[in-house]
Amino acid sequence: MALSPELQPIAARVDRDGWAMVSVQKDPADPESRLLFTVTVGMQEKFGLPELVLFGLNRTMAEGMIHNVAARLVKEKSWTDQPLRMDGVLEGEEVELRPVHDEHLGEVGAINIMIRRETGRPPLEGMIQVFWAGDDGRFPWDPESTDTFRDQPRLDMSWEKGKG
Repeated sequence: MALSPELQPIAARVDRDGWAMVSVQKDPADPESRLLFTVTVGMQEKFGLPELVLFGLNRTMAEGMIHNVAARLVKEKSWTDQPLRMDGVLEGEEVELRPVHDEHLGEVGAINIMIRRETGRPPLEGMIQVFWAGDDGRFPWDPESTDTFRDQPRLDMSWEKGKG
């Protein structure tokens, strides 16, 4: 199976730069459609870090935040597979990084999985979700949060009843 025409430019960017960002839109045919999430491809090989995924921000903010988070992770070598809080990542905002539960890798990591399989790269080992605080300044797991976080699903935990 060969890479689809949509994935060929992403694989070419990874070959050229070592990693790339991909934004997934609600309607890929409409460049103005709502952005669902942004994911990295290639950070695992280039930097020895899990791939990043970020939900619910516009393209400019998402790309800026991912660039800044990636730069800090590479510089500080601070990822230990445990939740990690970072401040000042974009416009003074605080973010928290959490590992994506294995249950969600097939869906949110689909682009990574396809590119890796078709280009002979190592399998996807894991992902980190970048969480940002809601309108109330709190994160989704804070029991005092009043934000609904509709655009920011929690992939750091299982959605199957009774699983961690």
